[in-house]
Amino acid sequence: MNPLFASANEVDADLVRLLYAGLFRFDEQGTVVPDLADRSEVSTDGKTVTITLRDGIRWHDGANLTADDVVFTMHLIQDAAAASPLRSAFRGVTVERVDERTVKFAVDRPLAVFLSALTVGILPQHLWADTPPAHLPLAELNLRPVGSGPYRFVGLTKDRRGSVRSYTLERYAGFHRTPALLERVTFRFAPDTDQLIASMNSREIDGIGTLIPLPPNAITRRDVTRYPVRLPSTTAVFLNEKRAPALRDLAVRRAFSLAIDRRAIVANVLNGGGEPIGGPLIPGFSGAADPPPPDAFDAAQAAALLDGAKWNRVDPAAFIAARTSAELRKIETEKKKAGKKKAELAATDEERAAIETRVRGELGPDCADCPPQPYYRMNGEGVALEITITTPDIPELAAMAGRVQQQWRAIGVRVRVDTIPLERIRGEVIPNRSYDTLLFSQILGPDPDPFPFWHSSQVRHPGLNLSYFSNRAIDKILEDARGTLDREARGKKYAEFQQQLLAERPAIFLTTPALTYVMSDAVRGVRIAQPAQPADRFALIHEWYTETERVWKR
Repeated sequence: MNPLFASANEVDADLVRLLYAGLFRFDEQGTVVPDLADRSEVSTDGKTVTITLRDGIRWHDGANLTADDVVFTMHLIQDAAAASPLRSAFRGVTVERVDERTVKFAVDRPLAVFLSALTVGILPQHLWADTPPAHLPLAELNLRPVGSGPYRFVGLTKDRRGSVRSYTLERYAGFHRTPALLERVTFRFAPDTDQLIASMNSREIDGIGTLIPLPPNAITRRDVTRYPVRLPSTTAVFLNEKRAPALRDLAVRRAFSLAIDRRAIVANVLNGGGEPIGGPLIPGFSGAADPPPPDAFDAAQAAALLDGAKWNRVDPAAFIAARTSAELRKIETEKKKAGKKKAELAATDEERAAIETRVRGELGPDCADCPPQPYYRMNGEGVALEITITTPDIPELAAMAGRVQQQWRAIGVRVRVDTIPLERIRGEVIPNRSYDTLLFSQILGPDPDPFPFWHSSQVRHPGLNLSYFSNRAIDKILEDARGTLDREARGKKYAEFQQQLLAERPAIFLTTPALTYVMSDAVRGVRIAQPAQPADRFALIHEWYTETERVWKR
């Protein structure tokens, strides 16, 4: 539970929203409004923001929150050793203490998204100052945090394996805005959707918070209210041509997109909780920048594109023979390097049989529901068209990957799905960009700034350019968009960015979610408007209550 890292994890972001406060916050409409800030002044050139803190703000441990805490937090974000995913939002930004309640930010050019960046929670310097930036993720304070938000940490429970099973927060009476009405909020973590739904239906919990669309009629309780929302999030297959040379061909990338039936994914994987999407942006920021319709599902045209790209169709028997021959040549080469005589170079009958058996086994069923692959593809050099789809072990993403696998197999691609624990995805796979393709979801936030996801400066960790994509013209567009405060002008820049990106097709955009949050009617005063991010459903949690009391009016 650390604001510097919580944006990468839905649960962490939920808890951070309640535990910490930023200089600004998003209200229930997704608008940036002051939080710790009492007032702010922007210079006429848009390059300096001076912020005065509210008077008398205290941390949960009673210490004063001052400008020093703000400067400390911003410097940590900017420190490369901390590896915060927020670092790119503060490039070219300087921050200085003016006095105990005043800080001044200076940018080298106007940044349209800068106030949004200042919604990050502030850390208490007096508790974190002795922790080296590189060791921030390991600190005990991440699990037992001290913040300045509407709720403070009071306890947690773990199972026998050490996994956190529940996390309990208590109302912070000294909160700088209106203190919350609910005295206590407990988060319980379910291992899977079935248990989550069972807990809701048995009235063990009062609400569900998850990015997984629930199956229709899953909630059988009648004493609930459903709150439909659309999140600024996209799910895509990010293509890493550095690892998979076949993806360097635009025709191959187009074929892979045309072969995917997005509407079937929405219907069968997301239970109708979403819509197909054809670009990196989400509807709503600007009509000029709304994403175009996705490629229509057309397996025949996809196959024809691969034919034209000289990925020739090979029947399974011929494919096995070609793979076996390639393996035999490797054995001969190894024997030659080992100094074997010419008569000893040829593989023995036993070696040949063992290799053919292994190759046949590799080409056996690689997914439970996959029909036999009708054919494979090889180029003129005998190289097979093979791709691995890497995705987190999140049920709906794994199910999407399975659908994509089946549809790519149908056009002759040899496809393997590698489902990896989310912790490894974040801590190892993404930092090293160790995937051919990555099926993953990205939350864009209230201001759909594509810079962190597509600027070439973000191709290395902790940047989030997952396709290892680099294009100077697009870099310039993204920089110019960040530098204008005119919303209409930014929309036009985003439209230009989207058009150029889709011409290159470094990713295949699949869906954007439409979710329904379910809350027990025992919790009253709940209002959930259009959230800028999932944690924003708690924007008005201070108004929620469960008990009422009659009082005599004088």
